[in-house]
Amino acid sequence: MKQYPHLLKYTKKILQGLSLIAVLCSPSSALADPVGDGWALVFSDDFNGTQLDKKKWSTCYWWGNTGCTNGGSGDVQWYQPDDVFVNNGILRLRAQKRKMNGYEYTSGMVSSHDKFAFQYGYAEMRAKMPNGRGFWTTFWLASQRRAWPPEIDIAEYLGSEPNKMHMTYHYSTPTSKHLSSPWGHTGVDYSADYHTYAVEWNPKEIIWYIDGIERRRYTATEHISAEAMYVMATFALGKAWINTPPDETTPFPSYYNVDYIKVWRHKDSPSTRAVTPIISETEGLKVAAKFNVAHVTFLGNAKADAKLSNHMGTMLDSNKVDDSVTYTVNVPEARTFNVRVGVKRYHNRGKFQLSIGGTNCGDPQDLYASSSDYVELDLGNITFDTSGNKSFKFTVVDKNAQSSSYKLAFDYIKLTPK
Repeated sequence: MKQYPHLLKYTKKILQGLSLIAVLCSPSSALADPVGDGWALVFSDDFNGTQLDKKKWSTCYWWGNTGCTNGGSGDVQWYQPDDVFVNNGILRLRAQKRKMNGYEYTSGMVSSHDKFAFQYGYAEMRAKMPNGRGFWTTFWLASQRRAWPPEIDIAEYLGSEPNKMHMTYHYSTPTSKHLSSPWGHTGVDYSADYHTYAVEWNPKEIIWYIDGIERRRYTATEHISAEAMYVMATFALGKAWINTPPDETTPFPSYYNVDYIKVWRHKDSPSTRAVTPIISETEGLKVAAKFNVAHVTFLGNAKADAKLSNHMGTMLDSNKVDDSVTYTVNVPEARTFNVRVGVKRYHNRGKFQLSIGGTNCGDPQDLYASSSDYVELDLGNITFDTSGNKSFKFTVVDKNAQSSSYKLAFDYIKLTPK
């Protein structure tokens, strides 16, 4: 892996030379780009402004808005937008001992879900980690399909082990919902200075780098995900995995400082462009038509429907076959899109058939489940010959024998360019 030091713009040649020597003699300061020709930068944030670029980042997971956490990981913090700020060219994610929403701590995170995702490439961050018991900072990739796994942990760090960096790949197989391939590298104190953390992901291998030096390579080709992934940097706290919870020695406030986050794509990649999906929340769509049935918007809260994006969804209050609702969705360009629909399954749900402009899209979908379940359904690909407003019609076609009714509950409609 080649090193590419970025020199400051001094006006005198002698200062340029001194700057170069200083960088080369300090591995912790080294900056790294992908090696070789054919790479193109497709996403970049140097955090040089005065506030976070909301066109690139959200400050919660996709299921949250003004606050969220990852309860499945054992987090003990509540992510808050005011713990995310930009100062002097650095993204600062702050952790505080502050009670909120039933949690003892708050902290910050950024996520590019629904704003930028990519299939194969090279992702890199330059950052300085915090030191303290209970801190759990991560730079990672997750599926834009809103399913888990896959997950690529590019750099996963515990504040109680400041000289160790973890690199893990999570995946599924036809016979297992979740398998993981963990790896740990022991190096310098990553809280003492800035370092670069990167991963190269392609159909044949996943390669991890620290300061431009390869530290791990995963080559089980049959398990490498081809799904579009988005980028996250998160400052969690907790006792999950091998981490220990914060105690009286943990310094607050503390900061996870990020200098930049960038993503490159290679011209020879099977997928040669960034994949940015278009997501339409059903509660914000115009109802073009409905047939003999009530259609309502319902609100979620921290305990019920918290996994709905924006904590809102729509319900077709159906009680028989042939009831339907038609949403108007704006398609921005003439091309082929993959169509996915976010839904809430339950014990009183029916089966629906989606048709777009009068053409069926995918097979009938059964929304019955014995308890609440939030999923994203893949309805296949459809080609639009023109751009503009299109009719997405959901028609009740049947119900599961165990279901008590024919209701349908929707969260969003997602179009991903192919």
